[in-house]
Amino acid sequence: MDLVASGRTLRRRWILTSFLFLLTLAAALAAWVKIPGPYQAESMTVLYPSQQASKLNGDNPLMSFGGSLNVAGDIVLREVSSPSYAAQLAAHGYTSSFTIADDPATTGPILDVTVTGSNQSQVEQTLNGVTAAVKNQLAAIQQNYKPANRITSQVVSTQPTPKLLVSKKARTIVIVLGLGLVLTFAIPQVVDAEIAKRRAARGQRANGNSASAPPDASSPAGQVAEPEPADREPQPAYQGSAAVPADQMTSQYRVSAPPDYVSSRATDHYQAQRFDRSATERRYNAPPPGSARNGATDPGADTTQVVHHRPEGTRI
Repeated sequence: MDLVASGRTLRRRWILTSFLFLLTLAAALAAWVKIPGPYQAESMTVLYPSQQASKLNGDNPLMSFGGSLNVAGDIVLREVSSPSYAAQLAAHGYTSSFTIADDPATTGPILDVTVTGSNQSQVEQTLNGVTAAVKNQLAAIQQNYKPANRITSQVVSTQPTPKLLVSKKARTIVIVLGLGLVLTFAIPQVVDAEIAKRRAARGQRANGNSASAPPDASSPAGQVAEPEPADREPQPAYQGSAAVPADQMTSQYRVSAPPDYVSSRATDHYQAQRFDRSATERRYNAPPPGSARNGATDPGADTTQVVHHRPEGTRI
């Protein structure tokens, strides 16, 4: 991908690009405001040993923790997290999602209850309901034992006011921004390519119409250009009143002999520079004796004169 060409396209379509960018920002802001939550609330419940188990340590339950408490806690969290029990909680209005797990920071019998939802008040309500359900279920599975032999529970930590999970909400906003920026970059490219394609097609149609339409003789564009000298067909030349075919034309420096049917007067202009003097001699009879033009002559003298005639237009 040519980023330089893409940047030029974005600058060329800056109105569309700016509109899409502002629309992306508006969509991200609307998503931040309109999308609720998510909110989260937590509580911690610890299991204590029974009074009977604490007698060995001076009735001090803190000194009587054992592995059996962890097993009891695992049984409770599995029963409360079961689908059937979760459905019962939802039927009582505890609809937010929750999880129950052993506390990862300690090896003691501590159960962490985490509730997540889009409604702040609903999250708080569900947290209270699930925390109470842990205590109730622990008591339910020991109902056949004497109270002195029962394991008890106590909430040691709770967060009554749910907090906003900024990281999870920001993840949604980042997705909206990323999708908007991709569209902001891609849509101008597609629009610019489509416009260029239509312009090219329009230009091809215009060229085709101008090539198929007859030229207008009245407009300069419609006038047919004269062929170049090399492209012209040879035209017949005229000698006197007769036309010379194209195959009998000579160069401009040499003139061929005229056809037989051309008159002598018409050919005088086309004689070669050097001519046969003897061919131009013509004999004429002298005027009658006593003519005033030539004066008196001897009747017995030869009256024949030789006159050299030079054709008009011929240089000697």
